[in-house]
Amino acid sequence: MKNLPYKALKGTKDILPPESFVWQNLEEKARRLFSHYGYQEIRTPIIEELKLFVRSVGETTDIVQKEMFSFKDRGGREICLRPEATASCVRAYLESNLSSEPIVKFYYFGPMFRAERPQKGRYRQFHQIGVEVLGANSYLVDAEVILLLVELVKEFSLEHFLLKINSLGCTEDKKKISEEYRKILLKRKERLCPLCQERCERNVLRVLDCKEKRCQEIIGDLPSTLEMLCENCRRHFQSLLDILSSLNIKYTVEPRIVRGLDYYTRTVFELTSELLGSQDALAAGGRYDNLIEDLGGPSLGAVGFALGMERVIIALEKSGKLNEFVEKPLEVFLITLGEEADKEGFLLMERLRKKDISVDMDYSGKSLKAKMRRADKLKIRFVIIIGEDELKKGRYILRDMQSGYQEMINKEDLEKLCKKIRGEQG
Repeated sequence: MKNLPYKALKGTKDILPPESFVWQNLEEKARRLFSHYGYQEIRTPIIEELKLFVRSVGETTDIVQKEMFSFKDRGGREICLRPEATASCVRAYLESNLSSEPIVKFYYFGPMFRAERPQKGRYRQFHQIGVEVLGANSYLVDAEVILLLVELVKEFSLEHFLLKINSLGCTEDKKKISEEYRKILLKRKERLCPLCQERCERNVLRVLDCKEKRCQEIIGDLPSTLEMLCENCRRHFQSLLDILSSLNIKYTVEPRIVRGLDYYTRTVFELTSELLGSQDALAAGGRYDNLIEDLGGPSLGAVGFALGMERVIIALEKSGKLNEFVEKPLEVFLITLGEEADKEGFLLMERLRKKDISVDMDYSGKSLKAKMRRADKLKIRFVIIIGEDELKKGRYILRDMQSGYQEMINKEDLEKLCKKIRGEQG
């Protein structure tokens, strides 16, 4: 309807049936998979102190400088809507004294918020599924997280995806890489786009993320990050690649992947899909070995990923597989004619539901023809009709909407009615 006084804010959207059924089914698949790998759900607040993300994500990142929804609360504290979940998970991990555990595996679902320009697959409120493994440095944990992401995308029936992987090395390696890139790019600064000219000064690695054609050409001959890794980081990365190959996980080593958040170290990766066009990332993640210590905890390694739900939905639409995740229709639709039939039908519904049969009825008081049209529109297989005549005879009409076949079933014979609906003999 036009000219309504209240509408959803720009960059946000309502998720209504049947789309909400798709979300539920995707989330349920994720829960089952994560539990097999020993991950447990964490739910953190959507509001946090602003300084948490300034500290973790980085003061010079686009998220902190341009994209945060921040405000002061009544007590004068600077608050923000969370732009990502990793920092919140680490904060909760430390606040709950979980760092004493050998290893902690979290998964989460939920909305994140960034003040970006809304476009296809990118909203100001968007949703992520993610995992975080806290307390481990082993390359095998990197492998498990990547394996989990690949298996998750397969569970979502998405086949055409590409895993890109790189290493940024440890803190010292990142400094060396940044210094080398800055030295080269400052000589080419005037040819870069305005944004990348700024990045040269404050966050040079982000230049590699730029999608501008001229910037891509300018950075084309930059030395690979892999050429500047220390021996430990080189060995960590090669061991990871070897185990991924042993798992038959296909990947492409992409030295231009740096990720947009300052906390990443060593392994970084993206999962992309050609179905998404230019904004092709389905998921991304990596290792963040300094973040726990940076937020006040011990020196412990960590790794994780986040997958964009809106991006998954778009990819499913493009691949023609979205209907696989739409909720199955009700098994039975009850059509009643008259007040006494309404009461009888209402009681019958509860008896059927207790037999694990999904059923609903039309409370509108419309005609038989109108109610049949509604059952057909809902694509419901069986209709039970109860009118005055059926009440007098103590029977129900069970109609198969696919074949058109119908039969009378005695009111007392609930088991027979249930068997017919389930397609059982007898």
